[in-house]
Amino acid sequence: MKLRIVLVLLWCAGLFVCINTANFSLLLRQHMVHFEWHSHPKMSDLLLLSDFRYYERPTFLIQKIGHFSGFFGLTLLAATGVRTPRAFWRGVALAAGYAVLTELLQPFFGRDGRIFDMFIDGAGITLAAFIAHRVSKKRWYTARRHRPYPVSRAARQ
Repeated sequence: MKLRIVLVLLWCAGLFVCINTANFSLLLRQHMVHFEWHSHPKMSDLLLLSDFRYYERPTFLIQKIGHFSGFFGLTLLAATGVRTPRAFWRGVALAAGYAVLTELLQPFFGRDGRIFDMFIDGAGITLAAFIAHRVSKKRWYTARRHRPYPVSRAARQ
């Protein structure tokens, strides 16, 4: 449990650095992280879909794959092998909330946050949630089946 929390926090920190660094090309080529704070970003840019004109650039595809795989990994860490369905949904909600948060924060760091990237993040979250649900469901069923005796509602209180 504690290790899972540490891993999820480390993964979130790594995503934060990769998503909000001021120059993604500089991060890829020279492994340099640089943040720039913009106190009054143009939030209407979140709705732009004109980034597709850059699809020929190699970094465009790398960024989109990074969005998908980053949130896929976060969801797997947060939602796989948990003990209850409630913990599973908490893990999925954490990943979805973090995806929205990072996209909303990108303009403050001089990056272009896009609603389209939220959908890519959501695709990674959805696929990972499907896999995690299949894996975790077996654990939930096995845990319920192997109780030493049935616990009545009165005994639980």
